[in-house]
Amino acid sequence: MHPKKIVDDFQLMGASLVLDGDDLYIDNPDNIYPELEELAKHYKSRIVTYLKGGYSDKDHNVKQTIDKVLLFMSGVQQDMNPKIEDWLNNDPKALAGVMQLIIDLSHNGWDDCKKPNANYETPETEKISEEIYERAMSYFKRGVTKSG
Repeated sequence: MHPKKIVDDFQLMGASLVLDGDDLYIDNPDNIYPELEELAKHYKSRIVTYLKGGYSDKDHNVKQTIDKVLLFMSGVQQDMNPKIEDWLNNDPKALAGVMQLIIDLSHNGWDDCKKPNANYETPETEKISEEIYERAMSYFKRGVTKSG
């Protein structure tokens, strides 16, 4: 999920996310649902980066792609699963990268594959994610898919 969406949702409910260094606070927390607060906690690192002006469209595209791949790997049904499966079956380097990414995120404390991994990202996992993303874009731009 794009951090802008989370920030906007808070504002629509009469609350705001306030940045103090690397700490994130909720102004008027009584105005939001606990579920939205929990969502903000899961995406804290991305929200902080966004509020500091360091979250580009490309960053979002990479992270969104990785989120979809990780959901695929955890067995969550998504419309694009056949395309992801086809790509990973035909790109062993990408598959190896995804496996390494999962291992690294796990070592960083990510222990629930159906929850966002945003707070467990490091410069190393971001580098791996970027490589996976570039391989995916290259594969799909060639139009090479057997399943769709």
